[in-house]
Amino acid sequence: MRRDRCSWTSATGVLRNVKIVYLDQNKWIDLARAVKSPKAHPVLRELLEAICEKIKTDELLFPLSASNLYETYKINRAEQRFDLAMTQVALSQALVYRGLHRRLETEVGAVLAHLYGLPWSDLEPRWFLSDVFFEATVDQNDPRLGVVVPPRIVDFIQSDPEAALLDYLVSASDAERIEAVRRFSNGCDELRLRIEDRRARHGDQPMSMRRKIYSVLMAIEQQDVIIAIAERLGLPWTCLGDKGGAILREIIRETPAFFIEREISLKLEAQGRPIANNDMQDMRSFCTVLPYADLVIAENQFTNLAKQAGLDKRYGTQLETDILCLREIL
Repeated sequence: MRRDRCSWTSATGVLRNVKIVYLDQNKWIDLARAVKSPKAHPVLRELLEAICEKIKTDELLFPLSASNLYETYKINRAEQRFDLAMTQVALSQALVYRGLHRRLETEVGAVLAHLYGLPWSDLEPRWFLSDVFFEATVDQNDPRLGVVVPPRIVDFIQSDPEAALLDYLVSASDAERIEAVRRFSNGCDELRLRIEDRRARHGDQPMSMRRKIYSVLMAIEQQDVIIAIAERLGLPWTCLGDKGGAILREIIRETPAFFIEREISLKLEAQGRPIANNDMQDMRSFCTVLPYADLVIAENQFTNLAKQAGLDKRYGTQLETDILCLREIL
């Protein structure tokens, strides 16, 4: 499922061309320094002021990923966390990329609808963004959230998304932050261990075979999710075996979240070095933002891996490592 670039309707009802920019955490830290100490960072400060002007005119968006929130949330020094959170909240306008489950529901649904010629209503162009900060992980009505969020709480957050996100990032107790960080880290570690296990078992296979193996294992891991989406479209679960399994292969190939994870994981495995939890955070971010951002500014390693896999060309996304490249679009 390749993304069509389009304008989206702003709150004023006017169609605007807006560029969506994703910054990895280190780039946010650079901007926070320019906020805190403008004289010490004159070039970044000038860039920051230009960014703010483009945000005011609805020409740029800087949504945050779950990894951004996690990295800020785990900072122990309260003042440092506050400075970074203020910068992120102000520039992102508290917009976050929706979590994996919501994106899979839409991405897989669109692929299945196309394959079976089913009606598929046009989505709002910014469906993948939310102004409810916890939806960076799971949507408010998703049972995987673990709690039932009363509508009044969601209404309260949406009445002032920026204040709600800032309060979440800076006001939690140390115990709450430690538990949240532990859960996120555990999820990354589970993904890391799966990749390491695949590498140990299949590292001697040629790339083409490892790609097939990864696709099969991914389909098995996500089959309940895929079946549930198929059933919501009125398809029997057996449809995944149609055309000798070609339907399932097409789902893995055309669903951005699946395809990006597979291709970057294969590149990581081929490096022959131990895979770290930080790698999993970066991979999750790329799976989240690559299909939807116009520009991704991140560290060298994952930018290079994504380019090697041809992901920038597949999704029409510009990949850069230097935040000063923003001057070209300002």
